[in-house]
Amino acid sequence: MPKRADRSDGSRSTPATIRVPAGAPSWVTPELLEHTIRVWQPYYQDQLIPADALEIIMSVGQLVDLLSSGDGHETVRRIGSGQQP
Repeated sequence: MPKRADRSDGSRSTPATIRVPAGAPSWVTPELLEHTIRVWQPYYQDQLIPADALEIIMSVGQLVDLLSSGDGHETVRRIGSGQQP
């Protein structure tokens, strides 16, 4: 995967090779895909591509939705008669 080119002013530009896959939500940007690939690549043997990054982003979003959909309270169970405190 190509690295971002550093500019003389210290900012970075997005590589032209990163394109948002068709059908992606409008908030998915080339910068988000590039960042996702950079973060997750060390955990994959094969080279990640923008479609892989989009799948990771969407899967993590679904996980967050699932975890945040609870009522926010845990059930505290009492110790049974045959159990030690």
